[in-house]
Amino acid sequence: MPPRITVILLLILLPAVRASAQRKPSRDAGAEKILIQSEMERYRARAPLAQRATLADDNYDVTWYELRLRISTNPGQITGVVAIRAASVIDGLSSVRIDLSDSLSVDTIVSPNGPLSYTRASNMITVYLDSSYLAGEIFTIHVAYHGLPAPSGFGSFVFSVTAQGAPWIWSLSQPYGAKDWWPCKDQLTDKADSVDVIVTCADTLRVGSNGTLAGVVNNGDGTATTHWKERYPIATYLVSVAISNYVQFSNWFHYAPGDSMEVLNYVLPAKLAAALLDLPRTVNMLEIYSDLFGLYPFIEEKYGHCDFGWGGAMEHQTMTSTTSYSENLIAHELAHQWFGDMITCRSWADLWLNEGFATYNTGLYRERAYGAMPYYNYMTVHLNAARSAVGTLYVQDTSNVGNLFSGSRVYSKGASVLHMLRHVMGDSIFFDAMYSYANDPAVRFGTATTADFRRVCEAVSGTDLGYFFDQWVYGEKFPTYRYGWTSSPTMIGHRVDLRVVQTTGTADPAAFTMPVDVRISGTGWDTTIVVVDSLGTQDFSFDSPVAPASVMIDPDRWILRILDSVSYAVLGVEEPAAYPRSPFLLQNYPNPFNPSTTIGYGVAGRSRVTLKIFNILGEEVARVFSGTKEPGTYDAVWNASGRPGGVYVAEFVSEPVDRSGPPVRLVRKLLYIR
Repeated sequence: MPPRITVILLLILLPAVRASAQRKPSRDAGAEKILIQSEMERYRARAPLAQRATLADDNYDVTWYELRLRISTNPGQITGVVAIRAASVIDGLSSVRIDLSDSLSVDTIVSPNGPLSYTRASNMITVYLDSSYLAGEIFTIHVAYHGLPAPSGFGSFVFSVTAQGAPWIWSLSQPYGAKDWWPCKDQLTDKADSVDVIVTCADTLRVGSNGTLAGVVNNGDGTATTHWKERYPIATYLVSVAISNYVQFSNWFHYAPGDSMEVLNYVLPAKLAAALLDLPRTVNMLEIYSDLFGLYPFIEEKYGHCDFGWGGAMEHQTMTSTTSYSENLIAHELAHQWFGDMITCRSWADLWLNEGFATYNTGLYRERAYGAMPYYNYMTVHLNAARSAVGTLYVQDTSNVGNLFSGSRVYSKGASVLHMLRHVMGDSIFFDAMYSYANDPAVRFGTATTADFRRVCEAVSGTDLGYFFDQWVYGEKFPTYRYGWTSSPTMIGHRVDLRVVQTTGTADPAAFTMPVDVRISGTGWDTTIVVVDSLGTQDFSFDSPVAPASVMIDPDRWILRILDSVSYAVLGVEEPAAYPRSPFLLQNYPNPFNPSTTIGYGVAGRSRVTLKIFNILGEEVARVFSGTKEPGTYDAVWNASGRPGGVYVAEFVSEPVDRSGPPVRLVRKLLYIR
């Protein structure tokens, strides 16, 4: 038996639950699930593309791209000239490798001094430069090409039509698809400092892309040329075009007195009514995220949305491509502008820095917009999903796209890790760390690894967090806690003994080290104590001023775990089981709630139990439980979906089976907010 640890009580305030008078949150939890599923399917279909990745070399650093494209729809074809300006990073650079799909034909490659020779092999072009360049010297090449981009699943570059028959062309390059439609150095680690996207197409169509609209010129021949300028660093997979007979409308983000940024939306005519209803909420999201992480990073340009034909959405820099305007999805993609676009994962192995962050920050948006309860409900969904994750959060095999974009692993577990880190660090330090990470000069407008995020968190907190990142990012699975407790009277009240047994199902780690909340409740009294659990079996002792009716661990669900409350004797100590001395009914949590809440109760002996819910008119609206219970402590969940908001009453009745005492009836008020 491990040594008994007497814990100094650390009383903490439970997370505040506040009602909000702001707009009622939309019921779109399923929309984010659809987003994750659609992205998983997209990347599975693109697995062969992902496995070949990039063949470009690291001997040069791209500073600028200019994509000058002519796009025809009958038949579908790209004819383009792409300029690449770069600096040599070695002495004696005489050739460079760039990425371009074999499905596209190269017409010529030139420098300002004339034509250049080149060779092609395996979706790569080797270009022989016009001189030998020293480190730091700048060179420019222009690649003229044409063709129909080869299909690679559901993305890269697609020619299609809308349901009404209008041309609809769009790109989606993540993770390695930029090379399918334009020559580039298709690497996460080499962001261009700026990009110009200049597209000529039918003058009946509108072109959406990155950055600021420099102008649209009607060519007088049935075509128009649209010029977009991106002047912030950008990864190749975030460069995009979307073309159709879009209708345009704008909202405005007023981020300072006298200063505003356009939120520009290009939507299909058939979707205009829905877009006008749902997309203006983006302004509130921009305000919330700017408060959390610093001002929207591309503030000198724009943000906006552009309809495209893939299920879900894609966080193209400054102009998200989407098919849905659901609240969670729009919040998820906007969060990417900080985490994914401004700060991009340095390799796909650290994709959780993009997707886990965007998933978690959607929860933070809901918390700031609507209160703590929607945040906890949102995180409960992802904590449950994360339990099915296979492998470590850090994805070692990035060629397996199904694993790389696993919803439970990268999205839900990534979000859960940030949720847990918040509890480990405490709210104030955690939010300081998130802000500091978003504004860290070492990664801002660049790329980052998990080590960079850990470095910032440790600098802000002054704490070594290696154990946390080792077990949750580089380790596998999660703890299952079995616990039991007993109490006995003392001279000053009662002594509570708690045993926690932890299993993980893996050797990496064999045990998780985590701060665990312990909530002790008795008649007219409750408190929460934080203990650090780090062993397979660990004992804790507390003093309580009253006889405890219940002891719960991690009651507010801060840990990715499975919980099993059993008697103390089952855990290996021959002491009386922790049965309540009398029936009790605890206040539900969370309260207020939406749409689910947990109601704790206990019975002292084998009893017939009913737990009913009544409205304020005294009408029974739900029977949560009815049956026989053995002595012990229990939790019941009531889901009020479909019910009107307001006050409800939980009625608990416990009647001993052996008729050794009278029935006991207890009630609690519940507040459901919609």
